[in-house]
Amino acid sequence: MRVTQNYSIQSLLRQINYSRERINTLQRNLATGKRINQISDDPANIEVVLRFRNMLQANAQYEENINNVMDFLTFSSGALDESSNILTTIRELAVQGADSTSPEEFQAIQVQVEELVEKLVNVANTRFKGRYIFGGDNVTTAPFTLMPDYSAVNTNPSGVDGKLKAEIGKENFDVYNITGKEAFLYPQDVFKTVLDLRTALVNQDSNAIQNSITELDKAIDQVLEVNTKAGAKINRYEMILTQYQNEDLRLQEFLSNVEDTDMAKAVVELQGEQTSLETALKTLAQTLNISLIDFMR
Repeated sequence: MRVTQNYSIQSLLRQINYSRERINTLQRNLATGKRINQISDDPANIEVVLRFRNMLQANAQYEENINNVMDFLTFSSGALDESSNILTTIRELAVQGADSTSPEEFQAIQVQVEELVEKLVNVANTRFKGRYIFGGDNVTTAPFTLMPDYSAVNTNPSGVDGKLKAEIGKENFDVYNITGKEAFLYPQDVFKTVLDLRTALVNQDSNAIQNSITELDKAIDQVLEVNTKAGAKINRYEMILTQYQNEDLRLQEFLSNVEDTDMAKAVVELQGEQTSLETALKTLAQTLNISLIDFMR
């Protein structure tokens, strides 16, 4: 009889320990909203869960990189818009200068052109979050310097054609910047074009002024073409970003199906487990009382 009672006690203790562990698990699942909080919760699915979590984490970094790149390019595009507007205004002044006859008219237009040249160089030296956007991979040094006598615009000796890259996918480093070279120096040297006009105005050379109009058209077309390229890059990055966001939704849906706690079911199971624990504790108490009485006989 005592052997049977000992077996019953051991069985009840195992049931009590199981119920307590199960209650702790269910309470944790309800608190976190997740049914998989550690490897032992679901060994069969944990590998897939971890892989998808890592994919979401990687996607988040790629999305952040893409957003930063798009901000940089949007700012660059705005600077190119402003540059083309300045060049268009300079061209209008060139047309006026070609028809000018008096020294006063030439000088007045010259002063306006000089002001616009300074503005153009300032735009070409635009910074975004402390980085020179047209400096190539040298983002800490101004790419262009206007000589005080308007004789030239000097380029940073380190170059303005370096490529900036961002990781937009696993081991996928994409060149995203518009370089100062392609925007302002090649194939048309935009700065030389506007400074040649300024020289022609100083010399009151109507023929040279007229010729500068054609060169200004080339400069304007170049800046517009590069800006179109910037817009195409932005559109491409928007598409990639959308693809990542759609993938995130699919991954999150899968993880939700695998990980998330069925709250209603968990509450019912918790209540049932608590009832089982109470029953087991009462039964154990009764069994221990009987055993004690038998022992005293």
